Amino acid sequence: MKEVIAITSFICAILFACAALLIPPKGVIDSSVLVLIAQLLVLCATFLGVDSYLNIIRRKDNEQQK
Repeated sequence: MKEVIAITSFICAILFACAALLIPPKGVIDSSVLVLIAQLLVLCATFLGVDSYLNIIRRKDNEQQK
């Protein structure tokens, strides 16, 4: 489940960043707000990815100890 959330967050971050660059706003929207959303989603995906990576390392260590 964490992998799906990480991939979804990363894809959403890319889409938000592209939307910020390509779609003209209807009003005044500071670009830093859109960039912040994209960065937070990438951060979420990174944390989940690191957690998954650490779980893989722990499993390998446990298998080697047996």
